[in-house]
Amino acid sequence: MPAFAAMTNEPGSHNMEAGKPDRSTSSAAERAFYRAFADCDPQAMAAVWGQGEVVCVHPGAVPVIGREAVLRSWSGILEGVAALNLRVVLRSRSESGDLAVHLVEEHIAPAAGAPATLVLATNVYRRGEDGWRLQLHHASVPAGADRSTLQ
Repeated sequence: MPAFAAMTNEPGSHNMEAGKPDRSTSSAAERAFYRAFADCDPQAMAAVWGQGEVVCVHPGAVPVIGREAVLRSWSGILEGVAALNLRVVLRSRSESGDLAVHLVEEHIAPAAGAPATLVLATNVYRRGEDGWRLQLHHASVPAGADRSTLQ
């Protein structure tokens, strides 16, 4: 069973309506993104991304541009993963008008008790008619970090 630790340093609820992700705030959209990631759920992942020219940069990879390409990339990552333990720590958040930028630490382990890998991510959210959606996710592993033992 995947485990998802609620975002550290982030107040808020998990307001779900009839199985739809809460997109009432950028923080709620971020929780929905990381819940989809931890649950390895491509459909839930598709529900959090915006339309059009969204961008995703996975660690060590080139940018993936466009909604369909981004969703294919996530499907490839999530496919066949039985369990994922994910802890997310909010380090910075800035919001102005219809844009929000979040800097987070992702602590990712393939199973309970396994060493976690630290990934730093910048997530950009845009508010639209149906709430906040992810527009950009840029993740990277910090240089020089002992990635196999970080918790």
